[in-house]
Amino acid sequence: MDFEADFQDFECELVEKSAARGRQHDITCFIPKDGGYVTIQKHDYANTGIFRAPSGGAKSNESIEDAAVREMKEETGYDVKLNRFVLDLKLDVVCRSRSIIWRSLVFLADIVGGQMKPIDTREIYDVKISSREEMLGPIADKMEKSGWGGFEYRAFLTKKFFSALDRNIRK
Repeated sequence: MDFEADFQDFECELVEKSAARGRQHDITCFIPKDGGYVTIQKHDYANTGIFRAPSGGAKSNESIEDAAVREMKEETGYDVKLNRFVLDLKLDVVCRSRSIIWRSLVFLADIVGGQMKPIDTREIYDVKISSREEMLGPIADKMEKSGWGGFEYRAFLTKKFFSALDRNIRK
């Protein structure tokens, strides 16, 4: 297991609902733009200063690649092309006395069209460009201090992504 976190009750309900439908994964994309990365903020944490890489899940009979492209369009407004697969992380979601294994598939993606404006405004509150330094510094700090297991994991995932990206660049 790459990471373990205790989740809040409301977070557990979301994970349990996804798991009951057979989905125990997310697809996260880091999308470079203007010297930073496209990040999203959901309504649940609007105006907190927390922004993160967009993510979503595959529907039944949908490939991971097709799901990634669809989710990025819905959440950011951008049409993307997957550049490369970067990480496969496993999370142990601890919910009360139950443990749910969750998997994150993380990609680097390139913008090929569209404009920065969320399509799914019921889910996404805002979208903006965040620098690597913001994502690894103040945003990660806010996530880690939030008390939300999901945010602790997102901070971990972001750090792992940039570490893996740096290793690939040096090769």
